[in-house]
Amino acid sequence: MRSKYFLLASVLVMNLLLFSSCLNSSDENIEYSPDAQIYAFSMSSRADTSNLLSATQFTIDQINGKIFNKEPLPYQFQVDSVLLNISGPSSYSFFIQVLLKLQPDSTFLWMQSDSVAVNRLSEIITTAPDGETTKSYNFELNIYQQDPYILSWEKRQNNYLSSPVESQKTIAFNNLFITYWLSGTDMKAATTLITDGVNWSETNPTGLPHSADLSTLVASGNAVYLFDDISESVYKSTDGVTWNPVTAPYTVRAMYGELPAATGGGILTAINHNDTLKFAKTTDFTAMTLMNRVPDDMPLKDFSTAQIDDPTSYSIKYILLSGGTKADTTPNNGIWILQEKNGKITYIASRVPGSVSLSGSSLFFYDNKPYLMTTSSEKNILIYSENSGLDWIEAGENQQLPADFNKRTDASIITDADNYIWIFGGISAIQTQLVDVWRGRLNKFAGI
Repeated sequence: MRSKYFLLASVLVMNLLLFSSCLNSSDENIEYSPDAQIYAFSMSSRADTSNLLSATQFTIDQINGKIFNKEPLPYQFQVDSVLLNISGPSSYSFFIQVLLKLQPDSTFLWMQSDSVAVNRLSEIITTAPDGETTKSYNFELNIYQQDPYILSWEKRQNNYLSSPVESQKTIAFNNLFITYWLSGTDMKAATTLITDGVNWSETNPTGLPHSADLSTLVASGNAVYLFDDISESVYKSTDGVTWNPVTAPYTVRAMYGELPAATGGGILTAINHNDTLKFAKTTDFTAMTLMNRVPDDMPLKDFSTAQIDDPTSYSIKYILLSGGTKADTTPNNGIWILQEKNGKITYIASRVPGSVSLSGSSLFFYDNKPYLMTTSSEKNILIYSENSGLDWIEAGENQQLPADFNKRTDASIITDADNYIWIFGGISAIQTQLVDVWRGRLNKFAGI
């Protein structure tokens, strides 16, 4: 290694002397750049048949002197040697030399054709064209140390509601989880910090009739709304505790959730307009914008809904519906995709495997994919879609729910900013209300 270093160094010195001689013949006052920064970095390997390395984006931290990949390479990825591509500030600039330090204690002068033992590479040192300025970068190749797609679960709380529960629903609002439940003729509520889920405080909401349909709860902006079946009225709260009726211009028949802001926002509803069900959107139910007709097969009650707002795509912005019952009280056996376009709601039904039951299913958006928790013969399973909800497949063994997770329907499922999945309550296989709290997260989001 040492003889190679001196041989290459000699060649470089000779080249520089010749280059300098040519320059002096036309301009004796030329100044060489002191910029030793690396501006582009990539690598490849013949052993990488999937071309994962060549597609990997590396971050060059000029301030702290680091080069690393933010998105780790897949679990168990391994190559022995790589080819590096290192570039300066422009195609007209060059480094006098690039030194590579390898663990445990070797250093050599890098040439572009060199194969580098990437698992030993620890530091890259560049020398600017002025021959004096140097810069060092610590190098890290991040690879997942465990399967990133394992879902790890924990039970956060059990029996956290103090009185008998006849129906329940949990929402996220104002940095809190709020569980509302009906106990006899009393409407009750309990709250916990959205980062907690263990310590709950009970409160008595005011202004809510016991006939309010908790499954219709929608949080939008700075308020929460729900629908009362008996009076066909909408109720509003700005603090989650005090509720008041809202005078809406139309009779509301269903509340489908909040449309993504990028498509115009607002709460999507189904309303009665001259004995015809139509879509309408609203911000506070005091004014409503009429839209097109609601199809006969779309559910009006007891469905699950999820807002799909993929930050990586301009077009993947819509609402999903699953389960529930239609206007004629027959069950809905499809997953619906609802999207606002040119003042209308377009809709299409997903292709769901025939063995999957949608009754009491729960939708949620996680890891930039729509998920649905449903039931099989003996337990709950997760299914998800890789193509924006059109087709669904069952999650693998690494995303199974824990063995002590009681089979249930009608659970509340919420995902948070820390990439946790929260599951609250539901109805057991023997038709009793469950009052537990579960939290799960993919290993990839735990940084392991």
